[in-house]
Amino acid sequence: MIRFILERVAQLPIIVFVVSTLTFVLMRLAPGDPALILLTAHNVPASGEALTALRNELGLNEPLHIQYMNWLRDVFTGHWGTSYVSKESVLNELWSRLPATVELALAGFAVMTVLTLGMGLAASLKVSGPLDRLGRLFALLGSSIPSFWLGFLLIYLFSVRLGWLPSMGREDWTHLVLPALTLGAGLGTVQARVLRAQMLELSDRNFVKAARARGFSRMHILFFELFKHAVLPMVTLLGTNLSFMLAGNVIVETIFSWPGLGKYFIDAITQRDYPVIQGYVMFAAFLIVGVQCLVDVVQTVIDPRLRLR
Repeated sequence: MIRFILERVAQLPIIVFVVSTLTFVLMRLAPGDPALILLTAHNVPASGEALTALRNELGLNEPLHIQYMNWLRDVFTGHWGTSYVSKESVLNELWSRLPATVELALAGFAVMTVLTLGMGLAASLKVSGPLDRLGRLFALLGSSIPSFWLGFLLIYLFSVRLGWLPSMGREDWTHLVLPALTLGAGLGTVQARVLRAQMLELSDRNFVKAARARGFSRMHILFFELFKHAVLPMVTLLGTNLSFMLAGNVIVETIFSWPGLGKYFIDAITQRDYPVIQGYVMFAAFLIVGVQCLVDVVQTVIDPRLRLR
């Protein structure tokens, strides 16, 4: 177990180097001039002198290899630069927005997990039964409706028409309901199909037949035989979705004006705020890799076969 964890930790510097390099290259290949965008945003005449002075201040006139070495040095030393717009530390701003994203991610993850387990287990009770057919219908709708469209539908129904829930901002728990439903509903219905398929595949295994022969009830077989084995591959899927939720769901946070990492990232893109964009990508990469390492450890704990590899 310790060796497994150390191997994962040893991979982190390589991942950081690759992600930081790709981020730097893609940002420099993107069209537009950050200095010009900043001057325009602040209603400053974009004269040649002003552009040159601002480019020198931002370090954009340095040779690319110098800019890259400075960026790489800052990545590994924790100095991720200063926002072109707010003039604040990028890392501090990312940390300040992380709680909002974690709050939304955990709420969306809870919705996703409840739908996955509820619909998946209910559909497995009787194949092609009423619950199974209803679950497949919801799964089809969940996989067909984009999250932004579902968000707009929920806003129209519960905010505009009924007036029950707020549609934007982050003040009390009521502001969390619609974003969490939007974030977790689609993923939950899709994963319910995966859980159902996994349990149907396991239903013909010898250990299930042996349990039936010993006279165990259907509920016992469902929960203590099928579900125990079907949940193992689901851990990876749940962990992957959680990692991307923690990295900031750009669409959901933008629709509901949720002050998290995703909305911060979108604002930085529109303003061509290089340090923020690069810092967000690195921050998201750390979160995703960290959660994936945790998922690997959890799988090793609950599945003894992985310890023998």
